[in-house]
Amino acid sequence: MKIPKLIIALNLLILVVSGCQNRTEKLETTNLLCEYLENPIGLDTEKPRFRWEVNTSKDGFLQTGYELYVGTDSVAVSKGEGNIWESGTVEKATNLAIYNGDALKAFTKYYWGVKIIGESNLESSISNIASFETGMMDVTDWKGSWITDVEDVDLKPAPYFRKEIKLNKKVQKATAYITAAGLFEMYINGNKIGDHSLDPAYTRFDRRNLYVTHDVTSQLKNEGTIALGVLLGNGWYNLQSTAVWDFHKAGWRNRPRFLMNLKIDYEDGTSENIVTDETWKTSLGPLVFNSIYTAEHYDARQAIPEWNTPEFKDSNWNNAIKVSAPSNNIVAQSLHPIRNVEEIEPVSFRQISTSKYIYDLGRNISGVSKIRVHGKAGTTLRLTHAEHRQLR
Repeated sequence: MKIPKLIIALNLLILVVSGCQNRTEKLETTNLLCEYLENPIGLDTEKPRFRWEVNTSKDGFLQTGYELYVGTDSVAVSKGEGNIWESGTVEKATNLAIYNGDALKAFTKYYWGVKIIGESNLESSISNIASFETGMMDVTDWKGSWITDVEDVDLKPAPYFRKEIKLNKKVQKATAYITAAGLFEMYINGNKIGDHSLDPAYTRFDRRNLYVTHDVTSQLKNEGTIALGVLLGNGWYNLQSTAVWDFHKAGWRNRPRFLMNLKIDYEDGTSENIVTDETWKTSLGPLVFNSIYTAEHYDARQAIPEWNTPEFKDSNWNNAIKVSAPSNNIVAQSLHPIRNVEEIEPVSFRQISTSKYIYDLGRNISGVSKIRVHGKAGTTLRLTHAEHRQLR
């Protein structure tokens, strides 16, 4: 009888240990992405996609299902309550789900979380809450007009645009939606908005145009006069260089143009929409030529200091003109932007004339956004694109 009792005791011990292991097994969801982006804003897709990763200490773990929650209350979602959509238990090993709830509203922030289920009914707690924010869900949500400076496809200098607004109330939230045929840089009170380069991305411009969304709440936190600035470039829309793919012969070619809506929500519950129209002022400036293929030509003698600040006097600038839209289809640019990701220090630098400089970067490279060069007496200078233009 002793042997059976020993066997029973061992079995009970194994069950207890196994139960403790199940309770302490590390199982969580991480790296939550919506449309393959982290907490994106300005989405216009009707059925966004959700993706996650499984983090577990268990070897050979297999996900057998998941439950996903979407709502407008982050606290409720963290408790497994989605007032917009709940997927229910989905018995799949996939880590990709597609929204299947009621129609999403424009200009709304949604929260989501996911719980995964594994073998032996092992469940994770609900993930950390992620979010996504909708933007222009339909082209009819856009207000205002496309604008440019002149309708001259061959004009070389890039156009600068500005508009001043006055804030008399505290801003709760401010979001800028901007689309351009060509390229744009946006400024508020002299500061460039975002860390993107070469926005928006290339499209067939006569069939669709991409818009970019920026949260500019922090830039509009103070009451008073605010200066909005936009610089337009040709990009692929108005290629003025001879191109191997004949982009200079494209049927959509035209002077760069843009459309912007700045949606401002105030703390008192009211809102305002600043749009592009003929009240914007425009002028040519020091960027006398720009091309995807043959770079920028910057004439520092024509620089316009503080053109994008409230202190600037624009009485001699012209009014912008309304122009037709490149296409009737404007969609969100839901992709990872081009950014400056690395800073390279040249191994040598020398001046060969009053206007020519040679930088040896120590490796083969197509271009840089910032570099370090050594000046006199061993000092180190950090040059931005604008400062490089002044050296040319």
